[in-house]
Amino acid sequence: MDTAVVGKLARCLTYMDALPAFQQYKNTMLEMMNPQRGSVTADLGCGLGFDVRRLAALVGPEGRAIGVDASLALIEAARSMSEGLHAVEFIQSDIQHLPFASDSLNSCKVDRTLQHVERPAAVLNEIFRTLCSGGTVVCAEPDWGTFAIDGTQHPIARQIAKVWSEGFRNPRIGRELKDRLGKAGFVDPQIKEVILSTPDFESSDIVFDISQSALQLATNTGSSEALAWLATLRDRQNPLCCSVTLVISFGKKP
Repeated sequence: MDTAVVGKLARCLTYMDALPAFQQYKNTMLEMMNPQRGSVTADLGCGLGFDVRRLAALVGPEGRAIGVDASLALIEAARSMSEGLHAVEFIQSDIQHLPFASDSLNSCKVDRTLQHVERPAAVLNEIFRTLCSGGTVVCAEPDWGTFAIDGTQHPIARQIAKVWSEGFRNPRIGRELKDRLGKAGFVDPQIKEVILSTPDFESSDIVFDISQSALQLATNTGSSEALAWLATLRDRQNPLCCSVTLVISFGKKP
């Protein structure tokens, strides 16, 4: 990724991490993981390392919290933001080929990352390999088929949502997680669904990039109708809200 793309992504990740809806589901993930003090845990697709630092506080100085991401720029930023913290490590790697020995992790999380990867099954197989017996994995992924702009069935809203959803390799991965975890060998499945919503136009645009999707739709169709419709939402008094269902899935290695 070039510098501009990394900078935009970093700003978006920082903004999202502070939103109440995101904080709530992340707390749910940590509760389902239940990492023990002294244990070894990993966050795959760790970005700027917000959750790695949270995991480090839970496993304590005698444990290890490891963040893995394919982006060297994000890994370097995460390291810089984590200076002075104990039990924290960041590794640049393709999560389809994890840099861990078999049976070396006690727990693992993947948060909104499988939607992007080329081979989600390979990631889940690698997690299964690297977890020890009794180890746990928690994945959180959106079902972009549920994405709604302004809670409306307006034709343009549906078209913009479709453009956004089609930008992901695996837009329906959220609804597939339970079956995929089972195929990878995990048992004791638990599923929780939460609604991620944004309260106004600014947050909707930062999190879901609706202006860019509207611009792409306008380019694809040769019509400015989508941009005009979005402008009315931006300028109106009632706030714009967007929402999507996030599926949180738990599994255990036998």
